[in-house]
Amino acid sequence: MSDFLPKELIFEILLKLPVKSLLCFTTVCKLWYSLITSTEFIFSHLSISASKEHNTLFLRRYTKDDRAEHYTLLEDGENQTFELQSSLELHFPLKSQFGYFRIVGGSNGLVCLSDDFFTDPSQPIILWNPCIRKHMVLPAPAVKPEKAHFFVLGCGATRHDFKVVRLVYSKTNDFTLTLPAIVEIYSLNSGTWRRVHFDDRYVIVEFMWSQAFIEGTVHWLAFYSLEYPTQNQLFSNLILTFHMEDEVFGEIMLPDDLAREAVTYLSITVIGKSLGVIKYNKQMGSESCCVWVMKEYGVMKSWTKLYNIDLVGGMEKVIQFRNNGGVLLASQEHELVTYNPETRVTKDIGIHGSPRSFYVDNYMESLVLLVGQNVVADEHLLTASGHISQSSKAVAEPEHNLMRRLAL
Repeated sequence: MSDFLPKELIFEILLKLPVKSLLCFTTVCKLWYSLITSTEFIFSHLSISASKEHNTLFLRRYTKDDRAEHYTLLEDGENQTFELQSSLELHFPLKSQFGYFRIVGGSNGLVCLSDDFFTDPSQPIILWNPCIRKHMVLPAPAVKPEKAHFFVLGCGATRHDFKVVRLVYSKTNDFTLTLPAIVEIYSLNSGTWRRVHFDDRYVIVEFMWSQAFIEGTVHWLAFYSLEYPTQNQLFSNLILTFHMEDEVFGEIMLPDDLAREAVTYLSITVIGKSLGVIKYNKQMGSESCCVWVMKEYGVMKSWTKLYNIDLVGGMEKVIQFRNNGGVLLASQEHELVTYNPETRVTKDIGIHGSPRSFYVDNYMESLVLLVGQNVVADEHLLTASGHISQSSKAVAEPEHNLMRRLAL
């Protein structure tokens, strides 16, 4: 075998490696560092990773005993339990002023967190890549109304970017809202906020619930204002959408059973690869929730009621739908439990925390945030990853020898 390998071949071999190994190999030599931290490599590696099945879950919980947030990566197997001994505890270096951060959402290995409590734009919005232990605080938003207001956040990835969208609703002196909302968007590539056109004068997003990101689009539960020119105000709820690539707003209609319900009793989610909505019944003694799914994206007639979940036995809310068909629920006993919709049996999985602090989502590792102004701080990052840090000028092993072993 030749002692020289073409740069293109090195590129292709490195693409096959996991993120942890790639972080270590940035210290091998200047060439490898430049390859691994290039935009082309990061998105090529991300594309390959996205084509594979992933069974990793990102978990956040807050425990009152130590008054701290805990972040964990869990392997989600076929059975109804988790292998907690193989879980990976993550360190997040920032601390929330409210106990724990609001997690807006995430995709492509990034998690978006906010410490704003819906009203204070001076508090940070953060993008975090747990896999490479790298985070960045976004610059302050440009839209800062002097009057009382609240805002809604959404986030998601495009083919070569990650964006955060922000809808701001100002309040008048009589506590009505000034419509339409003012919209701005942050692009990771540009590093700046800019305004986006939005002219719907009748739609208000329900800001207390999280988004659902699917089909390259952010989805929020919303409702029509009282000024909406319709003959039947009972049909008031809908889903407001924002396509991240095209930066265009849209609407998805809900079935009558969901459109007629108080929007605060609904929650939007992702079930498998489909858009879903959960409808909660809060009546004392008969607490339950009904799970709906849109089987064919964008087709109104494909909305289907899947099943009901009885919440009387101390269950509080749905946290996440697992790949194996199970459901994760938060209990009033500060436990995260798994529920089997077929057998209707719940099982404690040994994870504890404040019920409202639980956040679980599918996770895919990536190298996003490794370039530009967020280039890896070699010593800090690689030492934290369990590797010995070296200068990118130093070579731990001759490049051609190491590549021979990798190629094998």
